[in-house]
Amino acid sequence: MKKLKKEVFRGYNMYFLEEEYKILAEKIIRKEFKEIEKIKDTKRNYVSLIEIDGIKYIYKEPRNEFRIPQRQFMSLFKKGEALNTLINVNKLIDMGFEEFVKPLTAVNIRKKGMINFSFFVMEYVHGEEDRRYLDDIVNKMEKIHEKGYYHGDFNPGNFLISNEKIKILDTQGKKMGLTKYRAHYDMITMQYDSYEEMKYPYKKDIVYYWAYFIKRFKRLPIIEKIGKIKKKLRDKGWKI
Repeated sequence: MKKLKKEVFRGYNMYFLEEEYKILAEKIIRKEFKEIEKIKDTKRNYVSLIEIDGIKYIYKEPRNEFRIPQRQFMSLFKKGEALNTLINVNKLIDMGFEEFVKPLTAVNIRKKGMINFSFFVMEYVHGEEDRRYLDDIVNKMEKIHEKGYYHGDFNPGNFLISNEKIKILDTQGKKMGLTKYRAHYDMITMQYDSYEEMKYPYKKDIVYYWAYFIKRFKRLPIIEKIGKIKKKLRDKGWKI
């Protein structure tokens, strides 16, 4: 992977691998872009389709890391979602996984060492969810797991089909730990939420059953209800 570069512009920390994407970041900071479509606008994320100099991009603000006090504090010790995505996904692309939608630049503002605002920009890919490719998607995820990385939100909506090719999005491309817990959790998420008839690709060992237990526990009605209550309180400014 090319060397990561950092520059400060108008108080924003800009990270990029190629000089042209530094210019892209500067134009966004100066608001020199056209918003074509607002894709998502929630307390958690802001995502839009933008255009700069006739080229379309996807712009995303991961808001939770500076909206939720605990996560903002932890950003003292972490790179943050925007920068992690830029580094990790480009590394996976360099490893041969060209299916990933390429992140181009990451930008943040830190105050007292904590992330106060951030965004990143990705290439724009036009594609659609297509369940006919589910087995291909599962096989591709196996290969990514073999290299020690996981998706984190493994569902068909994050694997678009563009010109009969898989395009992977909405992941930080993080490394797994010492066990296959994250690999199992990815596959269980796909099977449990979206593809019940999926042939499970891994041996169902103790790590599998632990991941399965955690997945089912999170889906218990009382746990989901508590989660919704916490979300509403956070949206009102509660520090929980």
